[in-house]
Amino acid sequence: MQQVIHFRVLVDYEKDVFRDIEITKDSSFFDLHNIIQEAFGFDNSQMASFYVSNEDWERGQEITLIEVKEPEEDGEPIWLMNETEISKIILAKDQKLIYVFDFLLMWCFYVDVIAIKEVEDIVILPRITQEFGESPDQYSKSDDIVFDGVEISNDDEDIEENELDELFRMMGNEDL
Repeated sequence: MQQVIHFRVLVDYEKDVFRDIEITKDSSFFDLHNIIQEAFGFDNSQMASFYVSNEDWERGQEITLIEVKEPEEDGEPIWLMNETEISKIILAKDQKLIYVFDFLLMWCFYVDVIAIKEVEDIVILPRITQEFGESPDQYSKSDDIVFDGVEISNDDEDIEENELDELFRMMGNEDL
């Protein structure tokens, strides 16, 4: 028998879309990252991180795809997906993770542990056990930024200096 973790992964999207995934307890977070990408039909071309979470879905310790800062730069150790075994973090049903993919488009996934169980050795894992809703297109989100009702579009490369000054004033940076 194999020890597996059954996750429900819900994407933050205008429609209800989730996938149920089973993966062995001794798999890495990199393996979980890959099966989530496969389950939602994304192309795995962008940065991603998992965050240990709580029942209020607050971000805790980050588990990142690649090292992007100096070790312990902010007092927290750097946990890498390919070096961190899922069973080191996931110990019980109802634990939660947040998975963020593509830090420009900010795809956010809510990952909930549905069960920790055993399955027969002949079961090929990881696997997608349930699909609900149609996956969004990976590039369907806008990368426009909105601050207090003022939209800055990445398509608009000729932003006038006074528009930026206005934006910074609204954000409380009067001395720019």
